[in-house]
Amino acid sequence: MIGLLALVELAALADGPSLDTLDQAVTQCDRDVLTRVFAAEPARRRHAAIEAFHEQQAIVAARRDLAARRLAALSGAPMPLPPGSGAAQPGGAPSTNFEVEAQQIADRQQALDDARMLDQMRDKALDMMRQQYLVSCSAGLAQMAP
Repeated sequence: MIGLLALVELAALADGPSLDTLDQAVTQCDRDVLTRVFAAEPARRRHAAIEAFHEQQAIVAARRDLAARRLAALSGAPMPLPPGSGAAQPGGAPSTNFEVEAQQIADRQQALDDARMLDQMRDKALDMMRQQYLVSCSAGLAQMAP
């Protein structure tokens, strides 16, 4: 299933460096660690945004396809099989369970929404750590209060 693979890739991109490790680096004003992480962050965010866009695009296409097939089924018009289904009922009629497909699409959307939410929370925490580092460590403070 293409959507599941895309979500796995999206989740991997959204992970980024450990926030606990970064928090420790901020606390210790570890310039080397933080410079590497902050320098790589725009590329990680760009890749995560592109992957999220592609998955959302695929979900929208799946919704449109499902809606068209539902409408065709209600109107009695011939129904194309969903990509990769290959299943057919006896007599050549396609075997379609619209509710199951709709739930699969909803599950993909929820997984994408969850990945976006976690990515936004991670980005916000990283931005706060970057600000704290710039304010505290650039002033020459060797240790900051937790």
